[in-house]
Amino acid sequence: MVVELGLPPWPSMLHDPRHAMPPTLPFWCSFVATVLLLVAALFTGFLRRRRLHLWLGPLTMVLLAITIVLTEELASAYEFPAEVKATHLMFAKAGGLLALPVIATGLWLWRDPRARVWHRVAVLLWLAIVLTATGTGLWMFSQGTLRAG
Repeated sequence: MVVELGLPPWPSMLHDPRHAMPPTLPFWCSFVATVLLLVAALFTGFLRRRRLHLWLGPLTMVLLAITIVLTEELASAYEFPAEVKATHLMFAKAGGLLALPVIATGLWLWRDPRARVWHRVAVLLWLAIVLTATGTGLWMFSQGTLRAG
């Protein structure tokens, strides 16, 4: 006996516009992986595990960029209050821009140990802004509503 639920077959549900909720699994997997890599990069940096840090730091930045793209894709299905979105975007853009001094001072530190203090300051400032952007992003999604579609 087969019970008909009136739903399309499983794979087509993911791409059917009648099912407005976009899949969130790719975003959450990327987000968690980024956080884990970030923590590992921070620990290896502070412990001066240079070889591992030189892999984890850049990998974290790449995965963060992927997470941002997935976030944008997910956010396109929502409407957000303008002031909440503006607040989040201020910190998100600042976090993106502050990645540049982290990278620049990291490259400088690779060649000159005197750059350690500058790199540490750049990382801590970037981290504070990225954590704020993450918090305001979660707040933004809590205030958002799914677009009808």
